[in-house]
Amino acid sequence: MSRWRPPAAGAVVCLGLLGAACGGGQGATLSAQVTSWARSTGYAGAIGTIDQDLRRVDGTGDSSNALKTYCDVLVTDVLMANQNLPTPDHRLTTLLSSAYSAAGDAGHDCLDAAGGSAALLRRSATERAAARRDIIKAEARYDEVTTP
Repeated sequence: MSRWRPPAAGAVVCLGLLGAACGGGQGATLSAQVTSWARSTGYAGAIGTIDQDLRRVDGTGDSSNALKTYCDVLVTDVLMANQNLPTPDHRLTTLLSSAYSAAGDAGHDCLDAAGGSAALLRRSATERAAARRDIIKAEARYDEVTTP
């Protein structure tokens, strides 16, 4: 007849092994993880592209065809960049998500405003400024995390 063993002891051993196997400490620093994420997702290029898109929209003036094109490109580029979230750093993810959201809203509002709505153009300008501020904050956080 086999001896009865308390199930808790077996569970503790299994959980301990599972925790070790899942690697709570993968040996990589947050800096290395964020750097690897940035490399694999093209982070620098995506941020640069969105910044250029924001500047193009700002410099378009009243040309509604050009404005529609640049706003559409902005929305598309933001959607593509947003697919690379989350990052390994929660704070960086939050900042980028906020920047992408503001830029996307700006793009949608300026697309809708291309028909002549001054109020939507003003709102889009405010959202573009917010997107730029959040991009600057995200870049500062990226530098903070990845700079030794």
